[in-house]
Amino acid sequence: MAASGGKVSYASLSNLKKESSKYTYADDFDDTAWTAPEVQNSEVSNQKVSYPFPFDSEDVIDGDYDSGEDQYTSVPQNGSPEVNLRNVMSGIFAILTGRNKNHPGLNNLPQLPSSNVSFLGSAKNGETFLHSSVYTPSAPPLFEPNAFNYNAYKDVLEAEPPDWLPDSSTTVCMQCHAPFTALTRGRHHCRFCGGIFCRVCSKGRCLLPAKFRERNPQRVCDTCYDRLDPLQAVLINTISNAAQVAKHDVTDWTCTRGWLNLPVGLSMEHEIYKSANTLRTYCQVARLNPEKSIPAAVLKGAKGLAILTVAKAGVLLAYKLGTGLVVARRSDGSWSAPSAILSIGMGWGAQVGGELMDFIIVMHDMKAVKTFCSRMHFSLGAGCSAAAGPIGRVVEADLRAGEKGSGMCYTYSCSKGAFVGVSLEGNAVATRMDTNLRFYGDPYLTTADILLGNVDRPRAAEPLYVALRDLYFRLRC
Repeated sequence: MAASGGKVSYASLSNLKKESSKYTYADDFDDTAWTAPEVQNSEVSNQKVSYPFPFDSEDVIDGDYDSGEDQYTSVPQNGSPEVNLRNVMSGIFAILTGRNKNHPGLNNLPQLPSSNVSFLGSAKNGETFLHSSVYTPSAPPLFEPNAFNYNAYKDVLEAEPPDWLPDSSTTVCMQCHAPFTALTRGRHHCRFCGGIFCRVCSKGRCLLPAKFRERNPQRVCDTCYDRLDPLQAVLINTISNAAQVAKHDVTDWTCTRGWLNLPVGLSMEHEIYKSANTLRTYCQVARLNPEKSIPAAVLKGAKGLAILTVAKAGVLLAYKLGTGLVVARRSDGSWSAPSAILSIGMGWGAQVGGELMDFIIVMHDMKAVKTFCSRMHFSLGAGCSAAAGPIGRVVEADLRAGEKGSGMCYTYSCSKGAFVGVSLEGNAVATRMDTNLRFYGDPYLTTADILLGNVDRPRAAEPLYVALRDLYFRLRC
């Protein structure tokens, strides 16, 4: 190879072979690391020999260099092993068999920091639980002001509602290009971009920025879902229904809705108001008739409360329907966030009439609380009911069982109407996932996260917590 005027020219293969006769080397292949050839000429040995890549040479075959006839010296750099078939196969075999666990070379590798902290604990009843310090809510609040980069998502957070495209603007999905049909593939508008998509390409639900003035999660296309998903933690803690101040917090006689609870609540806010009103009514009845109140020992030992309003009517065979919510007692004594529930059931026995009942179901252990963490559970019990006019009493003891477990519960209630009877009761209680979604705004939030996790108590449920404080304050008096 000769260099003149800054240009490099490559000699032909025959010339390279003639020049290579100056060196002596072994032509035998050895699996061990190659050794540098011994140089005869001392002047040449002091020079650095480089082998440029011959881009214009005939040895380049299909873009790759054929080095089968060239002899190179492999010099390990920084002690790294040579990459060849034997070493690769040896490494794979060592990984599979674990023979290199005590290899001396592993001692030079940097060690990762370790910790002897155990995140598992053992309860007195033998159950294993996860330490509260490692609980991660589905949508953690932003405790630090610098935890979120506003500028990175400024264009999304400040977006305004778009003009929806007319249905006639396209006959195919704007993402998968599948044609729309009347029954199997209908049109759906993305609430964020206004485009038209099929159901498969717009199955996501997200909270939208503040300028959209929507507090419920809305249907968006897959592309907009990817843009909005990183912002859900911020939106959940700012514009969701759970983050708002309760508007309806008056439960005394000056508010007409405080006179009578409806059996079916259409939103979590309504369920919170009904439950607060039920607790207030119960405190008034218990103050007038202490012998008919829930025993103080039962309330103090409660691990959770379910508060429902149920309508019941029938002769011999009675039907029941109602909605409510459930809260659980945390380890620090505070109450968890509420979860909405629906109850439907039947009763058979010597009974006649109709009544509206405000139930307070007391869960005296964590097994009963876990039962309410199921998407659906069933209860079976016996009860005695008597109602005449605005005040009545119902006392029941029932066994509840679901996919999360089973447990015993005690049910107390104040009833209104004209009803009397003794019956065998059967109920199915289901978690209202859609109501929880509209309230919290998190589609990944489960009932266990709400009742057993570290989900922050929502501001919208403050009237419920005030009523619970009043109830337990009465027990201390």
